[in-house]
Amino acid sequence: MIKIFIFGITGKIGKNILNFIKLNNNFILIGGINKKNYKKFLNNKYNFIFKLMNNNSIIIDFSNHYIIKNILFVSLYYKIPIIIGTTGFNFKELKYIKFSSKYVALILSYNMSIGVNMLNLFFLNLNFFFLKFNFNSIIIDIHHNKKKDAPSGTALIFYSKLKNINLNIFSSRIKNIIGNHIIYLISNYEIIKFEHYVINRNIFIIGIFYSIIWLMSKKKGCFSMYNVFFSC
Repeated sequence: MIKIFIFGITGKIGKNILNFIKLNNNFILIGGINKKNYKKFLNNKYNFIFKLMNNNSIIIDFSNHYIIKNILFVSLYYKIPIIIGTTGFNFKELKYIKFSSKYVALILSYNMSIGVNMLNLFFLNLNFFFLKFNFNSIIIDIHHNKKKDAPSGTALIFYSKLKNINLNIFSSRIKNIIGNHIIYLISNYEIIKFEHYVINRNIFIIGIFYSIIWLMSKKKGCFSMYNVFFSC
């Protein structure tokens, strides 16, 4: 049985993870923290729980980027692998994550859905041809109005895969939209349109639990959902 500790346990994704754990005997929730408990966490009030987490344990983070350094310290000190789905990291915070991956296994992903990662794979392999035939691109990024970061992590992933193409990202925050990304590839003669629309957050939960099983066999390194879904 895999022990799970969730940062962001009362958020939208955290609640869905919790519901999945309740239905699956292979996982057990050992603890969780929401934003009301951040201060207790920063004052080491949860260390007694982390001490109970052995090699068959994992940390899942869907909280806030500003506590990532503290979360990584727990992961390193207790040697617990970690899945990071939080977005909005600055350059310094990303350096902390990269450094930590030298000593502990972690997955960093801004979108854990199968569809988005299939699009990433497609763009990665065809980017050369988009450049060769003079395509430009526009990314439209639409989410619910409670999402804080704009552009979203997913839009930035698409941006990174479509490198060397003149890019524009337009972000909008609209009530009740889980996630909608539209990518236009535009040449002088034609337009290609890709769209990914999330109709249920459970698609992220499927990706998270794929990640848990995959990551348990790794000792160290920084991985992505590309590794989880597409590596042999």
